[in-house]
Amino acid sequence: MTPITESPFRVAVIGSGPAGVYACEALLDWSDVRDPTGRGIVVDLIDRLPVPYGLLRHGVAPDHPRIKGIARTLEGIAADPRIRFLGNVEFGRDLTVDDVRRHYHAVVFSTGALADRRLGIPGEDLEGSYGAAEFVTWYDGHPDAHPEWALTAERAAVVGVGNVALDVARMLVRSPEQLEPTDIPEHVRGGFGTNVTRVVSVIGRRGPAHARFTPLELREMAKVEGVTVVVDPDDLEYDDEARALRDRDRRVGQVCAQLEKWVGAQREAGLGTADEAESAALAAGEKVVRFRFHRSPVEILGSDGRVSGLRLEVTEPAPADTGTAVGRVRGTGRLEDLPVEAVYRAVGYRSAALEGVPFDPASATIPNDGGRVLDAPGGEHLPGLFTAGWVKRGPTGVIGTNRSCAVETVGHLTTELESGSLPEPGEPEPSAVRDLLADRGVDVVDGEAWLAIDARERELGEAAGRERTKLPGRAEMLDIARASRSRA
Repeated sequence: MTPITESPFRVAVIGSGPAGVYACEALLDWSDVRDPTGRGIVVDLIDRLPVPYGLLRHGVAPDHPRIKGIARTLEGIAADPRIRFLGNVEFGRDLTVDDVRRHYHAVVFSTGALADRRLGIPGEDLEGSYGAAEFVTWYDGHPDAHPEWALTAERAAVVGVGNVALDVARMLVRSPEQLEPTDIPEHVRGGFGTNVTRVVSVIGRRGPAHARFTPLELREMAKVEGVTVVVDPDDLEYDDEARALRDRDRRVGQVCAQLEKWVGAQREAGLGTADEAESAALAAGEKVVRFRFHRSPVEILGSDGRVSGLRLEVTEPAPADTGTAVGRVRGTGRLEDLPVEAVYRAVGYRSAALEGVPFDPASATIPNDGGRVLDAPGGEHLPGLFTAGWVKRGPTGVIGTNRSCAVETVGHLTTELESGSLPEPGEPEPSAVRDLLADRGVDVVDGEAWLAIDARERELGEAAGRERTKLPGRAEMLDIARASRSRA
């Protein structure tokens, strides 16, 4: 047996989404270029799902072809033989903090965020009121998502003005034919075949200059065949603050310019108001995505336990010194009732606490200093524990943001490896973790089993003329994994 002092440093990365894979990349880059010890690094990439890539697979709308390029990048990183995938392993249940301390020099928690933030208004628990993440995980074929979704609302509201809100709105007006080339599971494909949605309102508390859309995502809406985008011209009247923001921020300027382009098209068609534009589009057989800015939800209305409308308060910009202003807007007292049969809240995700790991419920993040886990906000660093991604910084940024986030975290981790401040684990042998999981009856999906799942999904896709068709659930994935082991 190789002496412990000469064996590679062992790191566990908990969570195999973009942040986790980028952490693996940064660790191996350090090993290849800067490792002064000569010991190298090996990584166990651990996930509670049987399949890797987290948000990229189960949190991004399937009609984004550019995502395939990012997926191939992650696949290339994860294919390094120094990375071992251990799927279907849930931290806190199958592995504990004490376990990983015993088997690894360091641990990076990168479990992401997939719980919906709530609006905190009456009616939020009515049938037909959903969190965006619930819908996203369904249409993305998350292994644990319920297989059915009721797409029975002719009119729906999406509360939020970020890219997730755009994804949800766009998917709600997609036709089954438009989704045919995507990798969604067959039960999701069938679900969209029952979709009756005709009008989706995207609602923002502030004005267009404060929307969080990226221009690329917003322009995607214009490319959806059979859909008319409607914007109220009055929403594009900027106050001094919004005008200054539009002028100095390129992203904001591009977002506002796209919204103005849609208003211009309405005017060219002789449609002076948003209501007229919506009515004309519906009369022409089009579906409608309508942006409603300066509106704050105050109540989800219901009838017989189901959503029947959304009550909105018109808002206006508030001076900085206004004590009653929330987010620099204030209510005007004017209320509007929007008739809808479904409400999707896309106002942000929350990370979940991990058993035995410090957690700040206020920010829904692991307390940390540049990725070094602290015992409490502003507290002391816990040796060997690190974090990256949304559970580190909150659900901000785009997928690529996770790379710089992971690099920062790994920089602190490797500094401690170089200084020798991390203790040697008591049982660092690679087989020790597998033996422990086997003793606990965990049905681990390793890299070979994942490749079998991947191959089966590609076979299903090829038979249907697409790149991939996702398997419908965890049970089907585990069946493929077990079959691959029996053939080995």
